[in-house]
Amino acid sequence: MSGTIGAAFALFLAGAAAALAQLWLRVWDPETFIKLMITDGVLLVVALVWAMIQGERRETARLRDRNRLGE
Repeated sequence: MSGTIGAAFALFLAGAAAALAQLWLRVWDPETFIKLMITDGVLLVVALVWAMIQGERRETARLRDRNRLGE
């Protein structure tokens, strides 16, 4: 598992823990909680998109190297 996917999973777990804490303990006022969840969601999406871009970059490099061997 790449570091980016690990970071995305950690952000998911943090969001789940925050949601459960808010549900049962009401740790934050509702406005702060919504801001935290939006921030966590945006960071999660950025991490997943970054992982996808890196994967595509690696695959493109692999295909280019394979084409060079056939020359």
